[in-house]
Amino acid sequence: MNIDQEDIEDIGSGCEAVPTDFSHGSLRRLVTSEVSLDLKRKYMKKCLFVGVAVVVILGVFTRQFQSNRTAALIRDFFQCYRKHYDEIFYGKRNYCDSDEWFDSGKILKNIREENIIHQDRVLQQLEVALHKGKDLNVVALVGPVGVGKSLVLSSLATNFPWPENVHTYAWNTYMRDDSKKFRMLSLMLERLSDCGCNLLIIENLKPSDHDLVKRVNELIQQIVNGKKRLIIFYVFNLNWMRDEHLVVEQREFLIKTLPVDHVISFNPFTKAELRECVHREMILEKVHLIPEDLEDIIETIDVTHSGCKNVNAKVLMYGIRR
Repeated sequence: MNIDQEDIEDIGSGCEAVPTDFSHGSLRRLVTSEVSLDLKRKYMKKCLFVGVAVVVILGVFTRQFQSNRTAALIRDFFQCYRKHYDEIFYGKRNYCDSDEWFDSGKILKNIREENIIHQDRVLQQLEVALHKGKDLNVVALVGPVGVGKSLVLSSLATNFPWPENVHTYAWNTYMRDDSKKFRMLSLMLERLSDCGCNLLIIENLKPSDHDLVKRVNELIQQIVNGKKRLIIFYVFNLNWMRDEHLVVEQREFLIKTLPVDHVISFNPFTKAELRECVHREMILEKVHLIPEDLEDIIETIDVTHSGCKNVNAKVLMYGIRR
């Protein structure tokens, strides 16, 4: 059987032979036909399996499977078919191109539609932070409970161009052992995708967890090492049940010392913002409140300690369906 290096190169360069508009052969029929998405996925898996088998066989026959050149051809082959698989699977051209598909302005427009209360400056800072096209973008959100941090990040995750690349970890929720927590984060980092951009959210942090940021950043450098694009958010909750002056000092300390690209501080709420929260939840849940119940909600929620955290439950309890 006469197989030489040129045959392998033909296989490795086969990706370029497939037009980007899928205008020839079975790929064109695949896209233009009325078959289901599941059939398209199965088809691509079969193509990938057959292609890999051919590359391996050719490498074995030429006894060059361990050579750097053949290994590079196999790697290119995988990248090529991954690209076309993603384009068909997600229905987007150049799906893995982070510069093409990441639009910070569009994302912030959608976040603002969530009616984020009393945080205009925060949203401006967030847009600046997301606009920077760095391989590693590190941001810290600092503020009391119930002022919009989770709502902002939930909307960001919903509008993220690569939803399969979104990862969230609540630091002080699942376990107490820090070594186990770091093990979980390490597994998340190892599973980061090289397609598009990744979003990692580490929430439920206390001011005393400030050393964690440096340690996680070092872990990122060890595992990711600039090979994948990542945006990471550290979310710190300030406890306003303690002395107000101490809380202000903690916020200033975090702003000055956290080793991140951006520290974004959320404003605390007063009863005026609490009233806006109630009206927002009434519209969202499509319920009506009589004036007495509305005032009862305002008076029974300690906005300094919990912000708008408990408003939705109260509105559902008192509200009358329209």
